[in-house]
Amino acid sequence: MLIVYRIFWIVGLIALVAEMVILANPRQVAPQRASDWEIREQGRFRVRAPKRFRVERGLSLLMSLPDFGEDVEVVDAFVLQRGQRTGMQIVITAPKQAPLLPQLGQLQGAPSFNISQFMRRAHDRFLAILREDFRHADFSETKRTTVRIRGVQGIRSDYKYKIPHPVPFLSMPVQGYLITLPLSPTEVIHFNAYCPPNSFGDYERVYDQIIATVEVRQASQNPFGGWLR
Repeated sequence: MLIVYRIFWIVGLIALVAEMVILANPRQVAPQRASDWEIREQGRFRVRAPKRFRVERGLSLLMSLPDFGEDVEVVDAFVLQRGQRTGMQIVITAPKQAPLLPQLGQLQGAPSFNISQFMRRAHDRFLAILREDFRHADFSETKRTTVRIRGVQGIRSDYKYKIPHPVPFLSMPVQGYLITLPLSPTEVIHFNAYCPPNSFGDYERVYDQIIATVEVRQASQNPFGGWLR
């Protein structure tokens, strides 16, 4: 019986070491060469992204996203993922109730829709969703700044958390940021990017390149347009 226990102990130790190696090593190196990248098209999105990232998009993805609340809905989403700790979510949100555009609101004497206020509300709600996720232990927003991308002003929140593990020293730290920008008079776009802290500098440059190439199919021109129907 003692021999059996020793065998189980050795097998468990080997499995533990293997898990540490698999989770910690293969996704630390960010794609560097031009040949590592390709154009990916899904739904309303067209993105130049690394080939190593797996693409997810569709009804099942939209249904799996957390509820943004009574007044905010997810319009479309595109996920690039490379393991549990490395990836980017690109999400479009809009008011659930069709807002009054400024001209129409003025004609009817009703308050017009304020995209800046909605952007801040949607950003805070997305951040709350990340904080409330049971897979994100010790989640904290470390910094909030104003950003300008393609001439459009938005919000950036840097954050950190840990992916919990039954063995405390195996809990895995994650560093990331959430950027929210106006996409149209009634929609905003979110970029939620994350990776291990020790490779954040390299992956931040990768994520910057992805954001710089994102095109969104839209009925009217917007700062992320150029691929319009």
